[in-house]
Amino acid sequence: MILDCHTHHTPPSPEAIISVSPIGFKPVGEQRWSVGLHPWHLDLFCGSDMRIKEEIWTELVAAAASPQVAAIGECGIDTAKGGLLAMQMMAFRKQALLAERLRKPLVIHAVKAHDIIVGMKKDLSPEQPWIIHGFRNKPTVAEIYLDAGCCLSFGERYNPESLRITPPERIFAETDESTLPIETIISALEQSRQEDLKNQIIQNGKIFTTQI
Repeated sequence: MILDCHTHHTPPSPEAIISVSPIGFKPVGEQRWSVGLHPWHLDLFCGSDMRIKEEIWTELVAAAASPQVAAIGECGIDTAKGGLLAMQMMAFRKQALLAERLRKPLVIHAVKAHDIIVGMKKDLSPEQPWIIHGFRNKPTVAEIYLDAGCCLSFGERYNPESLRITPPERIFAETDESTLPIETIISALEQSRQEDLKNQIIQNGKIFTTQI
């Protein structure tokens, strides 16, 4: 059962997917993980040609193929803090294709980049779910992602109107770096929508199918 689709908390977190870089991936028990190259840190992961270094990519592919890895990410585009846009786009595209190859959902960090993300989704036509994590933006941006077929994950901070217009089957919850328990965050989301969401979030979490 997955309640928390994205966290940076330390294991064990049996109801959460812990997000790490491939360097930080150290399987523990039945813990589920996501692995990816965060756009903030691509200067460490990419060479002078802006491409992912071969040794980093090899490590990422090996980690991503693990049965304990339930998703690829977080990866994405951040036009505010992510460095060279061309480098971000190349790294994101390559990880999106890896998610397709391994048939695992993609967890996306997106800041001021909805046009780029949606454009790439249309270009790639992925079969695997794309989840925009930590969504806080206004409803007009939520509609753009939703119209493109993306899912939205909500954490401690969120726009109540964006949450309201998101179809239940596209809602995920997360702690990210919050100190609040995931149950508290889900309770706040339920109060905003005036409906039970926990069972739906559990159902939605079944996309993270992985045999450990």
